[in-house]
Amino acid sequence: MSERDYRLEKLQQYNKKFGTAYPAHSNRSHSIAVLLQQFDRLTDQTVILAGRLRSKREHGKLTFAVIEDASGTVQLALSQQQLGVDLYQSVASWYDVGDIVEVTGQPFTTKAGERSLLVQAIRLLTKALQPLPEKWHGLQDEETRYRKRYLDLLVDQDLRNLFVKKAKFWNSIRQFLLTEGFLEVETPVLETTPGGADAEPFTTHHNALDIDLYLRISMGELWQKRLMVAGYEKTFEIGRQFRNEGISPEHLQDYTQMEFYWAYADYQDTMKLVERMYKHCIMETFGTLQFTIHNFVVNFDQAWPLLNYVDTIQQYAGIDITAASVTQLQQRCEQLHIAIGSEQVNRARLYDSLWKFCRKQITGPAFLVNHPVEVSPLAKRLVDQPHLVERYQVIVAGSELGNGYSELNDPIDQQQRFIEQAKLRTAGDVEAQRHDHDFVEALELGMPPTSGFGVSERLFSFLADRPIRECVLFPLLRPKINVVDQTLVEFSAGISRAAALDWMTTTVTDVNLQRHMLATEALMRALAERFKVVAVEAWGIAGLLHDIDWENTTPETHSMVGADWLEQRGVHPAIVAAVREHNYHHNLPPSSLLSKCLMSLEQLTGFIMAVAYVRPDRTLATVEAKSVKKKLKDKAFARGVDRAMIEQCQQLTGLTLDEAIAVCLKAMQAIASDLDL
Repeated sequence: MSERDYRLEKLQQYNKKFGTAYPAHSNRSHSIAVLLQQFDRLTDQTVILAGRLRSKREHGKLTFAVIEDASGTVQLALSQQQLGVDLYQSVASWYDVGDIVEVTGQPFTTKAGERSLLVQAIRLLTKALQPLPEKWHGLQDEETRYRKRYLDLLVDQDLRNLFVKKAKFWNSIRQFLLTEGFLEVETPVLETTPGGADAEPFTTHHNALDIDLYLRISMGELWQKRLMVAGYEKTFEIGRQFRNEGISPEHLQDYTQMEFYWAYADYQDTMKLVERMYKHCIMETFGTLQFTIHNFVVNFDQAWPLLNYVDTIQQYAGIDITAASVTQLQQRCEQLHIAIGSEQVNRARLYDSLWKFCRKQITGPAFLVNHPVEVSPLAKRLVDQPHLVERYQVIVAGSELGNGYSELNDPIDQQQRFIEQAKLRTAGDVEAQRHDHDFVEALELGMPPTSGFGVSERLFSFLADRPIRECVLFPLLRPKINVVDQTLVEFSAGISRAAALDWMTTTVTDVNLQRHMLATEALMRALAERFKVVAVEAWGIAGLLHDIDWENTTPETHSMVGADWLEQRGVHPAIVAAVREHNYHHNLPPSSLLSKCLMSLEQLTGFIMAVAYVRPDRTLATVEAKSVKKKLKDKAFARGVDRAMIEQCQQLTGLTLDEAIAVCLKAMQAIASDLDL
């Protein structure tokens, strides 16, 4: 019976005796944080807490437990004397770690000095049918963490705190701009003409209007400029935008962005505002202005220098882009091993490719200024250098973390630049901007001198020094395709047990390794029976042969060679894959339940043998599951065993650690004579 089945039984028993385990209301009177803050004042009062049961330790007629809510954790003391025999026994019978409970009691301090709650009453608010993992942080499959993000957040307090900081990050920007007199606005997400950035949009269809539309690629840049035409002078928007481009540690397809626009100001005015805004926001969110980001040591607490776009490329790439031809620019990219696609062979894209090469060497914070007009189709030209524009980018740790400029408000110039962008699109540049005729018409009404700026959540991910996907609550993943697990149906191992045993005994010379492989065979057979798998013998053969190459390989090649040997012998591909994948150092995600069991639990057999060896009688018969678990907690014992991998058994197989130990111990005790134990 699985852990879920046990919990379902408890749920049914609880419902019969006490009513629903999913009531609609809680009587909680205090959060845990408030209880601890006001603890001394509350010691003579009755308080009601609610939260998730994180641990439970029974000591006869006394049970200690820990519950957690969003504000913190506190210890509970539940005694038979206080609760009465029936209610106390119900805690053991129907309450599991992971359940959400409501407890009523009085605060008190234990003899050890721990602030606790002496429980007078307890009831279920939510019965958890799935157990919490005993160990999650060692999980190597990043995709699983993202797919089960709720579980990742539930067990990782640091990750939960990250998103509290992220909320504070955006709120500090919002409050800063409101204080500066900006008006928060909302602009369309669905557009007939996407604009405001060089990016490929997502497309959709509007059924009622029967037209194709685009998801916006900027935070309403052209819309906010229309608002400047309409008479507003300071606006900003924080929201989601969408770009159909590649995934990287710095890029997402849908992400949060802020853009503001300020009439009667130029790029030098907003540059000063941005520096103040960044310093304010960073200090409010992180409490410091000193960071280590991607191995760059960055200090925001200084005046930010100006870097010249053309001069910086000259310095780091060794070419004067203003004097070079397109062919020379392309040749220099090739010399520097800068990859460029065929659609990028134009001056604007070559400039950008060279700059991206150079920026990786800049620590910052700094403002990059004096961009060529070719890479800034919406920025105003410099009066004395019309081939350059009034634009700046915030450069930090080798990346661009903010972009602003004096907005182009000359409708004739804007029209011409849209025409040039259209030519680039015709030539194959899918990221070139589209011609927005309505926007040009709005400019003809007159837009005052305006400066705008935008920053995305990439800034937050850099400050947190984490990949940007890690800083999104629920990053987008491909739908999971359910593939039939071949190891759960009847299949032939492709080699008989007798032939496998003969191969193992003739190839493996170390007696202890032979015993480990026999023990793993017994474990895998027992697990197959536990999961009601038909191909019990095939599972056993996988365990018997899993370390067939150990004496002939290094840890770096182990299991890869063995898998090749099995393949050459005609062993079933599912067993070959399990043997290859069980060496988790290769970072190969387990492709079947057989593989998951072998990966997480084969080391448990060796550990149990080590426990038996240190007993006075050196026998498995007297080894108890609780002593195995106790030894697992002793890091000095059997140091070569990867405990983190064993503790992943629940996440990979659904078996709790206690269940896995019990199954393994019973299987090994059944063949104790073969193991000389």
